[in-house]
Amino acid sequence: METFELRYFLGVARTQNIHKASEELHVSPGSLSKAITRLEEELSVKLFSREGRNIHLTEEGRLLQRRASEIIQLEESTRLELSGVKGTIQIRIAGPEILLMNWGINFSEKIKKDFPLAQFEFLASDDKRALESVERGEAHLAIVTSDIPASADVSVKTLGETTFKTYLSKEHPLHKKRKSLHVDELLKYGFVSPNHPLLGKVGVKQSLDGWRDDEFPRKIEYLTSSLKILEQIVSSGKAIAYLPEYFGKTQDFDVINVVGCPYTCNQKIKIVARNPKELSWLDW
Repeated sequence: METFELRYFLGVARTQNIHKASEELHVSPGSLSKAITRLEEELSVKLFSREGRNIHLTEEGRLLQRRASEIIQLEESTRLELSGVKGTIQIRIAGPEILLMNWGINFSEKIKKDFPLAQFEFLASDDKRALESVERGEAHLAIVTSDIPASADVSVKTLGETTFKTYLSKEHPLHKKRKSLHVDELLKYGFVSPNHPLLGKVGVKQSLDGWRDDEFPRKIEYLTSSLKILEQIVSSGKAIAYLPEYFGKTQDFDVINVVGCPYTCNQKIKIVARNPKELSWLDW
């Protein structure tokens, strides 16, 4: 097995699509197909099952995906240990977009200080898929807010904590009226909310943005799966949003002090790695 073949295989395994992998790796589809065929012949197994135009990893393929990621990580770490800052490495970090925008970029800057040639790929996904990406070796790290059970397979560190607050822009009609508002008055105005876990994992009784709609039902006038669209709706003054404090501050939104609502949403932001000791660039 050649390391380039394993890299090609991992690209196809990650996308489960020859053409998407070809675009990501800048390698022709034919070269990827030949590399996978060589691996299958050498190992005497089928790595992918083919259903029409779709391909899926077999059990043997999933095993090779895990082992191949370990081999590539070891190869990259060895090269860095020997060549120091002259070495290059591609680091993949998975997690919800809002976490990657803040915590992911900040974390990458710390690594850049020691390894200025490091290249980062941010993979936006929900917590569950981000953790699965680390377990399968598709990502080196995951930044999540989920509770993670103790496991020998992964290591976890807490990056920080945040509290959600109620935000609006200077364009909203409430902005000039007051900075503090009773929740009953607040609920007369429209909100924008995500329609999937865009802001990370929240509590069981909380809505996807952490608000307790079971106790204080809101007028949800906008739903979106895009962080950028949510930001634009708030910026234009069309709606209010309940957001993590670190994000609201970066957007120049203003906070409304909500009176009469005893509930808050709090998150712990964690970084997750599989076999962190094998990642020589990671100061764990």
